[in-house]
Amino acid sequence: MIDKKTENSIKSLIKILKKERLSSIKFSNKFSSIELSQEITSQITRNSNNITDEEVSSKDSVDSNQTRVLDTIDSPMVGVVYLSAKPSSPTFIKKGQKIKKGTTICLIEAMKTFNEIKADKDGVVSRILVKNAEAVEFGQPLIELK
Repeated sequence: MIDKKTENSIKSLIKILKKERLSSIKFSNKFSSIELSQEITSQITRNSNNITDEEVSSKDSVDSNQTRVLDTIDSPMVGVVYLSAKPSSPTFIKKGQKIKKGTTICLIEAMKTFNEIKADKDGVVSRILVKNAEAVEFGQPLIELK
């Protein structure tokens, strides 16, 4: 039997999956892991104005980009995230940067201790999801990778 909190989490993930037209979504924390997926079919309707094959191809590529699932690197702890070693230093990572497993992506301060957070996979940074000096939770996505 599923508890009410888990049931609400699943319902929220289903709403996000449908609203964002994702093919799959995964959520995990210390206690559980939930992964949902759906098959997405794109329909292109042609009206009386003739649409060229080029226009149809560009619509198809937009749909496939929207349904592409991106990997995330998640926070392994609760704390305050810092994107650079010092306020005057450059950030550890930038959007579009290629990173390898083991690359330091940020620092998380927890209980007056600064912990280096390293990438657990290779990829290209598509978005940085947190702001400098922002509080983060365990399991919260920090960056998206292509």
